[in-house]
Amino acid sequence: MSALPSIGLASLLLATGSQVLATDLGITAGRGTDHTTKASIIAGWDREQPLWQGDTWHLGLRHEIELGLWDPRHGNHIVEFGYSPVLRMIRPLGDHGKRLFVEGSIGVRLISDTSLSSDTNMSTAFQFSDMLGVGYQWGPKQLNTVGLRGVHISNAGIKKPNDGVEFGLLYYQRKF
Repeated sequence: MSALPSIGLASLLLATGSQVLATDLGITAGRGTDHTTKASIIAGWDREQPLWQGDTWHLGLRHEIELGLWDPRHGNHIVEFGYSPVLRMIRPLGDHGKRLFVEGSIGVRLISDTSLSSDTNMSTAFQFSDMLGVGYQWGPKQLNTVGLRGVHISNAGIKKPNDGVEFGLLYYQRKF
């Protein structure tokens, strides 16, 4: 499968994100299965109203479009393109815009190559992405966000083998 259509669409969305879609841009970096490193750009936007509002916590929904590059130790570079709806349980910390949150998501991905190494084969270009994370926001209107995410990407048994890959990621996002 050629990655060019995915790269083109992702580039268009990221380049025009400030006018059309995204309210923040982020970068991620981390390491995963078979010593695979990953770096990506994320364009994101938040739903303005919480899905649920409690006394100290609230549940928010955000949307993320990701364009990533994997560098497997013993394989070809892999381009990843995907979308994830992200649920965040958010706890404000006083009046200065600081917040803690936990987050989770199940998204979809397209990858340009299904082979990470001679031992790890993902079988299909279409994948699911499961994510759990924690983060911290600060600044006026939470302009800055840092967080840690654990991500599992696999085809959910659509086709065998379904080796999948896990990543531990550090990320930074900035609203504009």
